[in-house]
Amino acid sequence: MTKKILSAVLCILIFAAFTLGLAGCSADSDNFPVTVGHTEIKEKPENLIVLSDNIADIILRLGYSTQIVGVSDACTQSTLTRYVDSVGSETDPDLSAIKKTGAKYVLTDTKLSEKASSGLAEMGVEVITMITPKNPQQLKALYEGIGKLTAGKTDGFNMGKNQYDALVSELEQTENQVNNNSIIKLFCYLYIDENGNLCSFDTNTQEGLLLEYVGATNACANFTDGKVDQNILKLSNPEYIFCDSEQVLDYVKSSPVLKELSAVKKGNTYMLPLSALERQGNTMLETQKLIMSKIYPDIIKQEATGESLAPRYGIELKENMKYEVGSESEEVKAIQQRLIDLGYLVLSEGDSATTYYGEKTADAVKAFQKAQSLEENGVADYSTLQILFLSTTPTVSGEPYIPTSISTEEKPTETTAEATKPANTGNGITPSGYNITFNESTAYKFNDKSEDIKAIQQRLEELQYLTFGDGDTYTTLYGPGTERAITQFQEDNGLEATGVADYKTLKALFGV
Repeated sequence: MTKKILSAVLCILIFAAFTLGLAGCSADSDNFPVTVGHTEIKEKPENLIVLSDNIADIILRLGYSTQIVGVSDACTQSTLTRYVDSVGSETDPDLSAIKKTGAKYVLTDTKLSEKASSGLAEMGVEVITMITPKNPQQLKALYEGIGKLTAGKTDGFNMGKNQYDALVSELEQTENQVNNNSIIKLFCYLYIDENGNLCSFDTNTQEGLLLEYVGATNACANFTDGKVDQNILKLSNPEYIFCDSEQVLDYVKSSPVLKELSAVKKGNTYMLPLSALERQGNTMLETQKLIMSKIYPDIIKQEATGESLAPRYGIELKENMKYEVGSESEEVKAIQQRLIDLGYLVLSEGDSATTYYGEKTADAVKAFQKAQSLEENGVADYSTLQILFLSTTPTVSGEPYIPTSISTEEKPTETTAEATKPANTGNGITPSGYNITFNESTAYKFNDKSEDIKAIQQRLEELQYLTFGDGDTYTTLYGPGTERAITQFQEDNGLEATGVADYKTLKALFGV
């Protein structure tokens, strides 16, 4: 009898160990409950509202973005706004919009209005206020805290710690590319505060952390109160100036003191929106490379980062593309519209984009090329168009513009190509009850179209990863909702969270 009991116990223990091994991560009891600040989180939060741009950026880097169901207007990352709705203001969000999401937690680093605070409390929604880091130690603590909040005290904490260490390593590696440069270069970042004062960042600010990793000396590092002393800045005479907006640059150029700076005379002035310095996730790496590419163009090549918006404008970018004065095509219309949206092409009232590439278009392209430190030839070639249509490319006022022509599964672009359906080879898999056959070469991604995608959406709905409104049904388009559902399914099942429905993902999805 004793042997039978021991045998049963051993079987249970072996099964438990096997189950944990398959899970590939710590048990829930090792992760939750967890305390972040003064808030105890009993289980992994599936629905989060994120009001802070910086917190959203860090969650994106950690890979937990599928837990976000609402963001504030301050969060402009296209990888988020493409999937989740805005809940309005960062300090006074729309309470009814938050209630619809079913979220239990709101993450912020800014004080909310009294109305928002009391309203959320009445709804039973907890507000978790994270720190605004002002040194590397605080930034590391923020990463670890957000990690714990989203994935638990063991897995989440480790992810936060590892991702912070990796971030610092990547920043240092990029900076090391110019560390052997014998010439000390001076630069500064300028913005105008709400009181109209010209300001910058010192080393004791969140934004100033990034400026320590660009391989040059910050001429404003010692302005501890943030306000710029123009006479001292003139003595420093920075060679490069980065401005929050055109308004700041106009201020500098109209100042009797600052207009004599070397950066102004040489035209080494560049637009860089303030939000780019306030984010400390992957945007931090992108901003570092952008700054360094202007200061050290021969060493650091500016990379094209961000989502291509070309399909939303109805244009397919190809390497042999080249449009100049006299060109006429439908693609020119898309180029003009993008230039209009970014503020480089201004038309008279009643006018709109045309198919003709005239002098006015060429001048707008030249202005854009100058702002992006490209060759100012007025020719819209492939390299210019790649940057023109990036989601991260700012307007003349410093903020990115992303059209919303694709917002749901039912709104594909006219240029979306029909995905090639994989051949039904002898070893293809056809799940019982589903109109789909897939094999090892199968892979569906965002913007693909195929009848197979209907079956994928059907299965995702059955597993409650995808929901449809009244009157809606499955479509042939692999849209943002499908991509997000696949990503969540992959995360939940220990697969690489790519958002692509490949062979391995489809086998797990259909249980074959």
